[in-house]
Amino acid sequence: MANMSEIAKAMFQYRNQWETISDKDKEMNAFIFNRYFSKNYPEKAAQLNTKGCDKVTIMNLWFHFMKTESYPGWFWKGSTKRKMDIPEKDFKMLMKKLTMDKPSDLEFMLEHYPDVIKEELKYYKKKK
Repeated sequence: MANMSEIAKAMFQYRNQWETISDKDKEMNAFIFNRYFSKNYPEKAAQLNTKGCDKVTIMNLWFHFMKTESYPGWFWKGSTKRKMDIPEKDFKMLMKKLTMDKPSDLEFMLEHYPDVIKEELKYYKKKK
């Protein structure tokens, strides 16, 4: 049984190994690969994402479509959110002012909403 990274390597790097990937593995991974490809090829992925479409064929179509491409850097990457680093003193102050119980809550906010947290920090520092 091949895992996702082995399938991706066969699709992009070691193309001669594509035939060794079983139809069962292709079928099990077709949805997630189609989803990854939808990042850069939304129209093609939407056309292949129809009910009743053969999943092995979907994987083979993606393989042949990407035959001339090298390993795409965007394939495994998630969103490119920027994380804001702040001093420990400011971190503690924000935890208190924003009434957050867990540091992970503020870390989440810093990761996903850095501009909002930056504005809040600026406001509290100005008020101080």
